[in-house]
Amino acid sequence: MRAPENETGLDTPIKRESVAEMVARRILHQITTGALQPGDLLPPERELAASLNVSRPSVREAIRGLSILGVVRTRQGGGANISELDAEALLGPIQFFLSLQADNVRALYDARSLIESDVARRAAENMDDAALDALGDILDHQADTMGDPTAFRASDLAFHEALWKGCGNAYLQRIGESLNVIGLEVRLRASETPGVLAQSLKDHRVLLDALRARDPDAAARAAEQHMLNVYKSTVGEDRE
Repeated sequence: MRAPENETGLDTPIKRESVAEMVARRILHQITTGALQPGDLLPPERELAASLNVSRPSVREAIRGLSILGVVRTRQGGGANISELDAEALLGPIQFFLSLQADNVRALYDARSLIESDVARRAAENMDDAALDALGDILDHQADTMGDPTAFRASDLAFHEALWKGCGNAYLQRIGESLNVIGLEVRLRASETPGVLAQSLKDHRVLLDALRARDPDAAARAAEQHMLNVYKSTVGEDRE
């Protein structure tokens, strides 16, 4: 009987990495182990090439690749440092992937619906009166930004950030933040369309009412409906 194929079998070709890829992996390893921290300056290209015993073009190619990934920031005049490694810096490649096919946008909002509904459910149980009052203040300000999409987006982010924090789960908070960042580019066009901002504010108020009622199920339904409305306006459906 033939043994099943696997990565260690003799019938599986050995995958080769370029020197630049190995350099990039070495830098990534230094980041994941904490040897390199956000903002740290990388050694000059010549020194890095010498210490790793590779060519300067290989180092240059590795830095360029890490820069595209948002891991490294290059500076005018030479030099590079580790980025802040936040969601905005690291999710650029996924934003590009999202822009390639409409199905990717649908999948994003399916994921957001799952996460945001659970965030809202937990927030209904965890947020105290002071936190809910702060949410209300955000929405009062949001009502004054209907004619200013940029200001509305800032208020919208503040509203969702308060929810992510209020859910009491750091992992859900980071996932919520990341999915929001991924969708920003495709969402910008929708936020300029009349009626979209008013619907979002209405959704937010329904969600806040559910939170104030301490009703986890109603909060989850409100968040899910909000994500559906956001998706529809993003892809051009049901715009007023």
